Amino acid sequence: MNELKKITNLVEEELIKFEINNEIDARYSNFNEDTDIQINDLIKIKKDKNFNEIVNSIKEKFRNSNFIESFEIVDSGFINIKLSSTFLEESLQNHKKNILKKNVVEKGTVIFDYGGANIGKSLHVGHIRTLNIGRSLANIYKMAGYKTITDIHFGDWGMPLALIIAYIEDKNIDIETLSSDDLEEIYPNASSLSKENEEFYSKALNISKEMNLKNEYRISQWQKIYDVSTKNIKSLLSDLDFNFDYYLGESDVISLLPDFINNLKKKTLVKIDDGALIANDNQDPPALITKSDGSYMYLTTDIGTILYREKNFSPDYYIYVVDQRQKNHFKQLFKLVDYFKLSKSKFEHVPFGTVNDEKGKPMKTRDGKNYKLIELYNDLINKLSENNLDSAIVSTLAKSVLAYSDLVTKRTSNYIFDIDKFTNVSGKSAIFIQYSQVRAKKLIAQSHVESRLSVIGNDERKLVIEILKFNHFFKMALETNEPHHLAEYAYSLCHEFNKFYTNNKIFSEDINEDLKLHRLCIVEIFYQTITKVFNCLGIEPVSEM
Repeated sequence: MNELKKITNLVEEELIKFEINNEIDARYSNFNEDTDIQINDLIKIKKDKNFNEIVNSIKEKFRNSNFIESFEIVDSGFINIKLSSTFLEESLQNHKKNILKKNVVEKGTVIFDYGGANIGKSLHVGHIRTLNIGRSLANIYKMAGYKTITDIHFGDWGMPLALIIAYIEDKNIDIETLSSDDLEEIYPNASSLSKENEEFYSKALNISKEMNLKNEYRISQWQKIYDVSTKNIKSLLSDLDFNFDYYLGESDVISLLPDFINNLKKKTLVKIDDGALIANDNQDPPALITKSDGSYMYLTTDIGTILYREKNFSPDYYIYVVDQRQKNHFKQLFKLVDYFKLSKSKFEHVPFGTVNDEKGKPMKTRDGKNYKLIELYNDLINKLSENNLDSAIVSTLAKSVLAYSDLVTKRTSNYIFDIDKFTNVSGKSAIFIQYSQVRAKKLIAQSHVESRLSVIGNDERKLVIEILKFNHFFKMALETNEPHHLAEYAYSLCHEFNKFYTNNKIFSEDINEDLKLHRLCIVEIFYQTITKVFNCLGIEPVSEM
């Protein structure tokens, strides 16, 4: 049981004696040197006729507690608490055991749907958030004891691919020599042409139908495009440390749809509306299952994906990490899950904001094109190479910047990607937290004896309390699906460590051996904690800087 829970239980037990069942919210305090934990909830019962008696009862409980050093309950009902040094020592020992413990998987299976790359396009800056948030949440859930499954869910079927095939034929492009760079040019050109040329659009529409009917020639064309594109996407993702359990896509579930749709018709769960097939559940707007020409929608293939996952994975919880502009899509999808009785699992859409330039607009290149992810990565490499010549370290730092800069922002907020700001060693940056863990690692490496913990003194108190906050922020990130709580915590933790390092020279000749070993032990626990946070965020610690 952590320190917040202990305090909470203690106060709630006293309130129950007076038939008050209010939940107590104990919080860490950052505003007062002599206050570790604060409680503001008593203000809600200030008018209770027994208020003074309640306060006296809580005071008596606090006085008899071995984990409270001092406390104050002001007239308004605010409670300020300072924890005892012996309790901090005990809590830190328990934290060390827990931080090194591997959880047994027993909490159910969670499938994470993120990445969502369209195989007709290159990965661009807009993909950063789904990749970083999805990976981080999968790591957090796994650490919490869940079995996790990650699936990129490629956009690899339907009209986007039909448009590419139609354009290749229209422009007599040799599909055998097709490259990923070619696809980068073809898709936007094909999309524009389909809006200007009705004959071209009709041709693509017909190709889409032939693909759904498994026309061998069309499937062979699709396969060549798929192989070229996915090979390139997987290679880049691997280079950036994004790896998935499954690289499935719409194409893997298309075969499940005809029988499923026929079954919906038999059960009258769908109906014809102006030639299109819509769900019969009176949603507004209607949930479109197939267009009037019989082609599938994203909604349809998402339903097929759920059918596939139910059959092959049987997850307890589906988490879709997709930008907030798709909110209505998932609202419709989740209603259909219930209406069609597709699954009894929990479904959640985890939305996020956009990555913008200095003008607050979604990041583009100077000529207005999508800013490719590989271009941003290379720009970071060039920036970081100015101060570090080791290419492996520079690469790891660049990936750290891509992850931390994204995750430290509240998930639902837009943010500006500022390379200078996010590579600053003294700011709230990946470089700062990497530098801190390297510093701790070097201190540990300097010692050739086993460290040991003793009573926590004032010099290390703030760092110890910051270390103990890990469980609090881990729980917040898990319960809200918001990794920024841990990213912010990483900065605060490293900030306290650096202050501790500056003010307490561990290997100074002025301190005795016991104190040195005690402080080294705290450094070790800091290092174990920050590397745990790194793991949650999907950041690889560098060995030196």
